[in-house]
Formats: sequence, C-alpha cells, structure tokens
Amino acid sequence: MKKLNLIFLLGIIMSCILSLTSCKDESLSEKLGHEAKIMISFKVKGTSGTVFNSSIGDDNTITIKVSPYLDAVEELKSAIPTFYLSKGSTVTPDPSLPQNFAQEGGVKYTVTSEDHSTTREYIVTWGVSDKLPYGAGFSYAEVGAHKIFTELGYPGELKGYNTGKSAVEYGDLQMYHAYCGNYIVLLSRAYIDIDVNSPYCIKVVDKMTLNDAGSLNIGSISLTNIKMITLDYRGRCVAAVVTNDETEFFYWTKPSDTPISIGKINVNMAPTSDLSNNFQVAGDITTNAWITALAPRDAAGTHYRIKVTDGHLASTYSTIETGYVSSDCSQFQMISPIDDSDQPNFVIGDAEGTAGAANSVHCYVNSFAGSTLFTMPPLWQSTLQAWWVGTGFTTTRGGGRCPIVSALPINGKTYVTVTSGTSFWFAAAVLTSNLQELAHENLNIAVGDISRGWSFGEWVDWYWDEEQQEAYLSVWFGRYGLYTYKMTCFE
Repeated sequence: MKKLNLIFLLGIIMSCILSLTSCKDESLSEKLGHEAKIMISFKVKGTSGTVFNSSIGDDNTITIKVSPYLDAVEELKSAIPTFYLSKGSTVTPDPSLPQNFAQEGGVKYTVTSEDHSTTREYIVTWGVSDKLPYGAGFSYAEVGAHKIFTELGYPGELKGYNTGKSAVEYGDLQMYHAYCGNYIVLLSRAYIDIDVNSPYCIKVVDKMTLNDAGSLNIGSISLTNIKMITLDYRGRCVAAVVTNDETEFFYWTKPSDTPISIGKINVNMAPTSDLSNNFQVAGDITTNAWITALAPRDAAGTHYRIKVTDGHLASTYSTIETGYVSSDCSQFQMISPIDDSDQPNFVIGDAEGTAGAANSVHCYVNSFAGSTLFTMPPLWQSTLQAWWVGTGFTTTRGGGRCPIVSALPINGKTYVTVTSGTSFWFAAAVLTSNLQELAHENLNIAVGDISRGWSFGEWVDWYWDEEQQEAYLSVWFGRYGLYTYKMTCFE
C-alpha cells in the first residue's frame, strides 16, 4: 500500500512539472507571437552596388548612413533593403522591392506580428555616415582638379619634342609646390634662374579649382634664395631659404601672411646644383616637428635631420645614413619621417642601378637607427597595379626627382606616397606604411604619354586637415602638370 501511494505521489509531481513546462512553452510562444519588430540590422544596396549600414533608434526610426562625399540622392533613389523580422512577422511594402529612401519623409515599413495582434511602423530615412575611429585611417579617395602646365598659365607646348626649344617650353619648370591653407603655392626654380622678375617664378592657385588666386607675400626674403618649399602636417607652406651657406626656415599659414622664421642653421641644406635638393617637415612647424633634407651625395646616403621644438629650430643638426648610395644612378635620394614622434622610422626613396632603366626605383622603411625594416615589393605589376609605380624607371636626367617619397599620418594611420613611371608615363601611388599595399584604388595614378625620362621628375605635397577631418594630396608631374586628390574618413 505504501508503495502504491509513493508511485501515486511521484505521478502527481511529474504531472505538475509537465504541466508547468507546457504552460511556460505556451507563454513564450504567445509572447513571440505578439512581437512585431525589425531585428538586428537594416542594410541597403545603392544604385552603384555600395552597401550602406544604418542605425535603428528607440523611436523606430531607421537612419541609413551615407558618406558625405557620395551623392545620397543618386545612391538611394532605387535601393534594395535587407533586414530580418521577429518570429512569424510580416511586413509591407514587400522588402524585395527597391525603394527611394532619399525621398522626403523617407519610406514607411509596417510590421505585423504573427498573431496579428500587434503592428509597428518604422520610418527609414538617411543621414551622414559616422567617422571612422582614430587609427583607422581614411576610407575613400576622391579625384580632384588637375591641369596641365599650359592650363595653369605657363607658356610652352605639351608633349613638345623639338630640341631647338628651351626646357621651360616643355614644361620643365623645376617645380616645388606646397599647400598653404586653401591654396597651393607653385615655385619654379627654372624661371627664378632665368629671370627673378618673371611672373612665372611663383604662382598661387586655389586648391580646389587650381584657378589663379593672388600671390605669395615673401616679405624681405630674396626670391633667389628660396631653394625649396614643402609643407607641414597642418597645411602650412614651409620654405628653405639659403644665404651664405646658412639655411633659414619660414612658414606661411596663408599666402598673404608675412613669412615667419623659426630659426636658421649654419649649413646649406640645398647643396646640389641640380633639382635633387629635397626636404620634408614631419609634424607641426609651429610646435614640434622633424625637418629632413638631402646632404651632399655620398656612398652612405647621408641626410640632414633637425628638430623643431615649441616652434623653434634646434641650434644644431645631426646626420642620418640610409645605407644606400645617394651618388649613383640618377643621383637622387630622399627620406621622409614616418611621423613626428621622438624617434620615428623613415621612408627612403632611392635611385639604383642604371638611370632611366627598369627596376631603378627602390623604396625602403628604415628604423630611426638606420636598419631596414621593409622593402617595397619588386614586382608591383602582379601585386598592386598595372603601371610601373614601384620598381619603375628613374628619370634619365641626372638629378631628376624620382622616387619622391612622403609619409603622412591620416586619422591616426600613416601612409606613404611614392612616385615613379616609365620613359613616357608618370606614376604615383599611396601605400600603407610598410610599402606592401595600395591604400585606395583611386590613388593608383598614371598620366602622361610624354617624354618623362628627360624631365626633372615629380614633387608631392599633402596634409591632414584636423578640423575638416580630411586629407589633401597634390602631385606635380614635370613636363605635364598638377593633379589633386582628397581623402575622407567616413564609413
């Protein structure tokens, strides 16, 4: 009898457990059946094929994120959405149909729960995409204005090969250029050497249109003594002025400013008689920066290195050796610090082998102490791009500037510009800081069909606009003209 009572009691307990479990399942199912939600994410594919993410707000608004540098109206005028619904829910309109998400008021989606007891409305519109986090670099490169040298107002003939003409008539302007706020300053050493009073010695153009935009205020500086210009990380034009074997550095925030000196050093930092003189400013010239420049060419590849602290030039300089000969091939070599840290690595652009021949362009990244850390790939044609940017041709002309190298941190990530080409084509590319990858397909640059081999080569300047959160790049191709690009940092 006791045994039967125990079995009976166990049976009652098991029945209760099963009953409770059944009630719980039914409760969860009923709860899910009441839900009417768009779950997890909402994405759309634009007319160009670009996929855009979105954010879903607590008030059931969905905002598609579009880069400010893309045409949102064009991209979203017939975009196809992808999203997921709560269990058993249905939605109108049909999610397989493209919609104009750029229309005023957006697109309304109505979600109905599985048991038809609940409905929820979502309004889908668009807004500007979020900025990439610091350290992620840039995401998009926009091709800007470009003009050949005759369109910039210089006399001459593009693609001229008549040996009876002077070099400047071919556009061999021995050009240094630099951003200066919203402008670009063009300094032609060729015209300065011909006639210091020529209107072609210095020109100032608008950085967006490349149209003429006034002149540069050089104050009391002798134009003859301005040997080179470049810029700092913030877009200030910087000039190296050599007088009696002393080099003084001046900067401008905008072209109309009176030039400001940061000090002078007792050495000629433009020692060559050809166009191979080069220098770089890594950092903010008004606070802290490194200045590097080619020293007299030798077997060790020696360069000057000077520190700027609190906007003042150090009283002494040091030298750094690349370990690669700077007096061979076309006699060109250049270095650029990777960043403005206390002991930065630096990029080397070196002409090696036979001038004007294939595989005479070489680039490296060395440590602050001088050991080589990275080498640019030997065959770019099969790894990065079709043009001879990497292991391409130096210029045939001695002292011609190639390969130009310049490093710049953009949104916390450093990139390197490298120039190269063939006998008849100019090329340039923006790479990752280890020289292994192309940073963006729009920065795979090739222009020309021109006698590049006898040109004076290229020059590159770029800067990061902290306020606008975008970077600007300009490249001068000798015998051709000026090309510009803008890099942005949005998803």
